[in-house]
Amino acid sequence: MTDDHKARMEQKAVRVIEWLKENGTEFEGEGVGEDGLASSTGMAEDEIREVVDYLENHEDVVRYPQGVTAPSRFLLKPGRNWRAIREGGST
Repeated sequence: MTDDHKARMEQKAVRVIEWLKENGTEFEGEGVGEDGLASSTGMAEDEIREVVDYLENHEDVVRYPQGVTAPSRFLLKPGRNWRAIREGGST
């Protein structure tokens, strides 16, 4: 990942994290659908997939498959590092 791409990815990740914090009750409870993040954050679906990959690799979120569908649908829930993020840290 080039420095420029990494910087853009981190900015997008911060945007998604802020949305998840604002919707923390739902995210930390039932979870939120990955497919709904695109419209909620104003990003394209391919951008959201890439950002969620990034956040999942950093153990900030976890994807849970929702049945056997095509295309695949995932529910996002907090990952191992979410507590630190919620309390003021970042990715």
